[in-house]
This record gives sequence, structure tokens and C-alpha cells, in this order.
Amino acid sequence: MARHFFSLDVFRGWLVAGAALAAVLLLSRPAAGQALPELVEDSLVKRDRPWHRGASPLVRTSRLSQAQRIDSVRGLLAAHPRPDTLRVMLLTDLANEIMVVDVRAAGPARRAACGLARQVGYPNFVDETLLDLADYHIALAQYDSARLLLRDAQRIFTSQYDLGGQMRCLGRRARIADQQGHLAQALDYCLRAMAMSSTGDQRRFHTSLKIHAAGLYTRLGEYATARTYLREALAVARRYEYPDRINLIMGELGELARRQGQWAEARRYYRLSIAVSHQIVVTDQATVRAVRFHLADVTERLGQGPEALAQATAALRDAAAAHDVLLLPQLEALLGRTWLHLGRPDSALRYATRALQASEQAHSVEGLRAAYDVLARAHAQRRDWPAAYQAQLRFTTYDDSLTGTDVSRRTAALRFNHEVNQHRAQLQLLAQRLELDRLRRQRLAAGLLVLALLAGLGGAALLWRYRQRQRRQETALRNRLAADLHDDVGTLLSQISLQSSLLQEGLADSAGQRQQLGQISEASRSAVRQLNDVVWSLDAHNDHLPDLLDRMRDYAYDVLGTAGLDVEFVFPTELPAQRLPVLLRRNLYLIYKESLHNIIKHARGATTVTVRVRLETGSPDQLVLEIVDDGAGPTSGPDGHTRRSGHGLRNIQARAQALGGAAISGGTAGFRVCVVVPLPSTWKAFGHSSNSSPAA
Repeated sequence: MARHFFSLDVFRGWLVAGAALAAVLLLSRPAAGQALPELVEDSLVKRDRPWHRGASPLVRTSRLSQAQRIDSVRGLLAAHPRPDTLRVMLLTDLANEIMVVDVRAAGPARRAACGLARQVGYPNFVDETLLDLADYHIALAQYDSARLLLRDAQRIFTSQYDLGGQMRCLGRRARIADQQGHLAQALDYCLRAMAMSSTGDQRRFHTSLKIHAAGLYTRLGEYATARTYLREALAVARRYEYPDRINLIMGELGELARRQGQWAEARRYYRLSIAVSHQIVVTDQATVRAVRFHLADVTERLGQGPEALAQATAALRDAAAAHDVLLLPQLEALLGRTWLHLGRPDSALRYATRALQASEQAHSVEGLRAAYDVLARAHAQRRDWPAAYQAQLRFTTYDDSLTGTDVSRRTAALRFNHEVNQHRAQLQLLAQRLELDRLRRQRLAAGLLVLALLAGLGGAALLWRYRQRQRRQETALRNRLAADLHDDVGTLLSQISLQSSLLQEGLADSAGQRQQLGQISEASRSAVRQLNDVVWSLDAHNDHLPDLLDRMRDYAYDVLGTAGLDVEFVFPTELPAQRLPVLLRRNLYLIYKESLHNIIKHARGATTVTVRVRLETGSPDQLVLEIVDDGAGPTSGPDGHTRRSGHGLRNIQARAQALGGAAISGGTAGFRVCVVVPLPSTWKAFGHSSNSSPAA
């Protein structure tokens, strides 16, 4: 939304008053060679426009020189010393006029305008002067200062819901990223700003952003996209009479042709851009100087050395006067190249050396590459081969550096552009779907309301059921934990307490006391193992099959080693990365523990226990756990019957059935337990018994 800071009538009244004061002042001291009416007319024409960056540029209506324009604004400032909003406007116009000839010299006026705007306290003036001061720092490549100013301006624009101001801040950030070579980031800023608005008072800003985006696509080699953007921007600029945007478009069309080696076409567009800039008041003279540099460049490439020399010399003179630190190295290198093609290696060396110094001051790697290229070829023409060789080495270094950096930046930018195109296609599809939904909502508004109500109730019911299920799971977990601690650890602690009480009574002899202490020690170790097992079974980090196998190894070495039994593991060489369900992991581990305890209690003559784990494919996939010892079988009781651990085997079978599997136990030689349980359908079992290998 366009913003006018006060009514137009009041504004014009102030302008007339200011012009009258200027007329009185200038009557007493007219400018040399300049009639008073023409000077006052020029001041009035320049003042009579809305004071914001969206206003159209002023077409030149007089033959005033730039120095006379600056003197005109200074006269109006001297006639209006009161610190108010009108003086802020005059300081801003003074800075604009000074920037046409000298960027660095405009700094005091920019800072004075910003400080006075803060003093006046009118936000609409503060944000504009902040933006102007940021432009000043960007022109001098002082990017950190510019970012701080843009941050403050963006905050004010956002608080006032000014889309145009926000778009301009993003556009400045895009310019900073572009000048630093971050093409992907610059394109991101442009596209974000373009997505805000493209109509009304923001149309001019949108057009500028589209032109900048076209320039970025040109540098990325996306020439078709760049040409499309420029055509769209040119249609808008012609329809709404934006001559300054036409100026920029002509320059970008020239750059597009230059990148494709179409030198004559590029020169035609550059000349059109300069012709348009002569007809309007262009504050951003850095763009005009860049176009003049490119014009001299393509003229030289067309083989018209003398003309290119004159154009580059004039452009260099203006850039040096304006302290354009970014353009000076390129112009110096261009003049060196031109003199080289004209057969003047001494002049080429002089300008190449100056380009080298300017590039080092501006930290321009591209300028250094161009300077060393000219130096190498100039020394070669003079047959100074050592100097030519050294310059060529430096040129190759900077060329490789720029090539690598350019490739990485282009790759990042192209990747970003590809993602943008994908998002754009998704957004178009989403827009179509939203349009269909809108039509359906118009016909079925009442029905959709009912469905929404039902969906809300259904969602609430699902949420309630989910919370109930979570509560039940938590309760079951607490109960299971309490049961494990009570059954295992509680019993062991009771034994420790009983043995401690007997030990305190001192009824046993020394041998008995040592036996009781040994029992207390063994019960303590068992209690610690049980606690560790409970904690391990509840830790979600142990939900993978390798974690279960590692725990099985540790437990086997702990309990079988003290019993004098060796253990051999046969595990798959390849283990899936999926998680095991908690219930499956816990029951398998308990089955494993129960089996080892049965072996320790009832194995007869056993020396080695073998633990096998394998994964079998099928429908569904299955996990097989087998524990077997090499003993002579279960022992017999006094009545001749074989002693069986019926309670332990029943626990094993019950746990296997709870997992949907089966357990097989027994054997004539030694004790053997084989458990087969199904795996979840999401598993991909790729280990077989043939792929297994022993693991000690």
C-alpha cells in the first residue's frame, strides 16, 4: 500500500513556500550562466512528487548541470533551517544528487537525513532514510553496515504492514548476496519478495525484483528463463510507464546477449539503456556506469579498439570521481586489454598494474584474474618471458579459484532453482485443488460443516482412546517392572536379609560364617544382575537385534563362566537395522536366561554350551533361538525317574506362545531348547543359517 506522509495540498503548499524562499535567495545570487526561472522551475518539478521510493523517476526538463542541481537543493536547504520533515526531504534529495557524481561524498547528507528523521520521530521518514543509507553502504561494498540498517528498516516496515517496504528490503539483501557471489541466496531473496505482491503500488518493486532475478538466471546460464522474465518486466514497464525500469531491462538484455557472445546485439541494448538514462534522473548511477563498462567491453570485442578506448576512458574517469570501488578494477583491466590489442604493451602494463592495485584494495578476485591475464600477455609481447611466466601462474591460480567457486555457486543456485521449480509446480497443483475445493464448499457448505463436526468428535474420540491406551501401557509397564523386581530382586534381597540376620546371631562356626558370607555375596551379585536386566529391558536404546545379542553374550560369560562351562555363539554375519518390539526382545531374553539356568542346574557332564541365532525368510520371517549343551542328558532321581525342570520349560513355552511362536525342548544327549518366533511384517530378514558364522 502506497504511503503519503501528509495530504498533497499541504505538501504542495510547503513546496511553494520552499520554492519562494529559494527564489529570494537565488535572486540575490543567481547561478553563473543559468537563468533564475529555469532553476526555480527545475526545483519545483523535482519537488512536486510523492516522497517514497515507488514514485516514478523524473524526466529531465531542463539543461541544468549536475553541479547546478546540487547548488539548487543546497539553496533550498539554506532557506529552510528548521528541523522538520521538509528538511529531511531536502537532505535526501541533496544526497541523491550528490550520489550521481560521487557516491562517497553523499555519506554526510545521508547520515544527516537519517539522524534528523529519527529526531523528528516520524516512522515513515525513518524507514526511508534507513533504506537510502543502506543503499549508500551497498554502493561502497560495506555490507555489514548495510545489513544492520536493513534490519531496522525491515522492522519498521513490518510493524506498519508495508509490503512495498518489505519487498525493497529483501531486494537490497538480494543485491548484497549477488555482489558477494551468493547467487542461490540472492535468488531466494528475489523470489520471496516477488511472492508478496505484484499489483497496485508494489508493482514497480515487483518489476525491479523480476529484472534482478532475470540477471541472476543469466549468470546461471538459464537464458530462456531470463529472457522470459525480462519480456514480462518490459511489458509491465511499458504499460505503466516505468522508464527507469526500461533502462534496467535494456541493460539486462545487453548482458544476456553478451553472455551468449552476441556482441553486436549486446551493444545495441547497452546503447538503448544509456539513451534512456540520459532522459531521466537516475539516482543509481552505479548501474549506469556498469552499463557503460559493458558497452566498452563489447565494443572492444567487436574489434573497434579506438572507440572502446574512448568509452572505457570516459567510464573510468566517472567511476574514479564517484569512488566506485567495485567497477574500477574491471575498467582498468579493460583498458589494459584494449591497449594490448592495439599493440601497445607498455600502456597495457601500466593499466594492468593499476588494475592489480585497485583489485587488491577492493578484494576483487575477478579483478586480479583479469589484471594478471593482461600482465602475462603484455610481458609476452615484450618478450619478458620470466615475468610473463610468473603472471601466467598467478592468473592460473586466480582463474582456477574463480572457476571452482563459480561452479560451486552455480551448482548451489541451480539446485535451489530446481527446488523452486518443483515447489512452484506443487503450488500450481495445490492451487487447482484449492479451486476445486472452493467450488465444492460453495455447494456443500452445510454438509461440510456437519462433516467437520463429526471429524472433530471422531478426532476427540481417537485422542481419548490413544490416551487410554497409553495409560494402560504405562500401567502395564509399572506392573511388569514391579513384578520383576518383586519376583527376582525381592527374593534375593530377602535371602540377603535372612543370611545377614543369621550371621549377626553368630550361631555358625567359622566355616559356616564363610559359607553364609559367600551366599550373601552370590545373592548380591544375582540381585545386581537382575536389576541390570530390568533396566536394560526398559531402555529404548537397546531395541536392536545387535544389542540383544551383545547382552546375551555378556550374560552367558557371567553365569556360565562361574559354572565352569564354555560357551560358543553362532550368530548371523549380517544383522538387520530394524528395531525389535519391546515385548519380543524382553521375552526372548527371559527365555534365554531360563534356558541357561536349566543347563547350570540340570546339565550332567556338560563342558560347552552352544547358542545359535538365525533369521529365516518366509511368510512371515522368523527368528530362531537354539541353546544346547554337550552333556549326557538330565539326571535321574532316586526312584529312577528322570529329573525334569518342568516349571522352567513351561515358562519358556508360555513366553514363546505369547509371541506367536513355539518352543521345543528336550533331547537324549544334553539339554536343548529351540524357540521359533515370528518377526514383525516390517522386518526384512536377510540372514540364514548358511550365512551364519561362529562368534566367540
